[in-house]
Amino acid sequence: MLAVQANPQAPSKTFIACSRCKIRKKKCDGGSPKCFNCATHDAECIYAAVRRTRGLGKKFREGNADLDLENIADSKRHSGGEEQVQLMMPGSRPVPISNPEPSFIRVPPSQPDSISRLPIVPDFLRPDNFRKNLASFVSRLNAAAAARRFYPLMPVHICRHLINSSFAEIVGEHQFISLESFMQLFEAQYAASTDEPAGDDARWALVNVVVAMALRFKTAAVGESSIGPLIQSFHLNAVMVEQQVTYQDPNLLSVQALLAMAMFSRGIPDPQAFGKLATNALYQLKVLDRKRLGGLLGSRENEFWQVHQVSTKLSEEVSP
Repeated sequence: MLAVQANPQAPSKTFIACSRCKIRKKKCDGGSPKCFNCATHDAECIYAAVRRTRGLGKKFREGNADLDLENIADSKRHSGGEEQVQLMMPGSRPVPISNPEPSFIRVPPSQPDSISRLPIVPDFLRPDNFRKNLASFVSRLNAAAAARRFYPLMPVHICRHLINSSFAEIVGEHQFISLESFMQLFEAQYAASTDEPAGDDARWALVNVVVAMALRFKTAAVGESSIGPLIQSFHLNAVMVEQQVTYQDPNLLSVQALLAMAMFSRGIPDPQAFGKLATNALYQLKVLDRKRLGGLLGSRENEFWQVHQVSTKLSEEVSP
């Protein structure tokens, strides 16, 4: 009797989701030039660039596959004189939040052609530190909710790392602001206040909603229950000043804030939020266009046209 050999099952193909599907948390089929979801809605389909290890990093990966775990050193220990940020609630113990020094793999000196120190993750993302920081920050959010005030922003070095690592995904579909321009607003907000608008509602709304989008992009499905309250709190910070931003004298920052809120709202249950925010941004843009013709924008002309293109695309998505 002849034995029948079964053919080994071909491995399933792995797809990289496009930016639009990531924002909506939809399953992406990785189609080219457009995935099925983008093709169905006649929307722009953008895939993030694939990161490849090359150069010395590639040599290290290939030459150190059998690297002993004993060569992995603990992260740098900080001296007592270095400043550390602390979150402390009444009646609780202070929880230190490490400064953003990354952990490293130390390569044996017998391999001089390899990289001596390769960053893995910042210390605040290591499991023990992450759980402590998260619990401490959630307690601050609960205290703010009980007092009915704005929710505080996260420590600056954590937010800065989060923005830098996810900004390309945030604006991948709609480039409504450059990283340089946003970081100037980000640093200005932290310098002014981390728990209130400090006189600039549009800046406060923009910073909070971009941080919320960054968290949403970097949160895996298994972590949504833990990180979800943080995302919601930063979005609510923006919602609490939405009316002031909508009815203020229009400027480029207020339009950018409304556009950012509109982009975030596509991932929330409220079906009317996106249309309302996109429409208000377009109205402010028309008012701003008259200022542009009057020469009031000056050197920000290029930013105006960048925002104009994004606003036009978002307005086309609004149902008639």
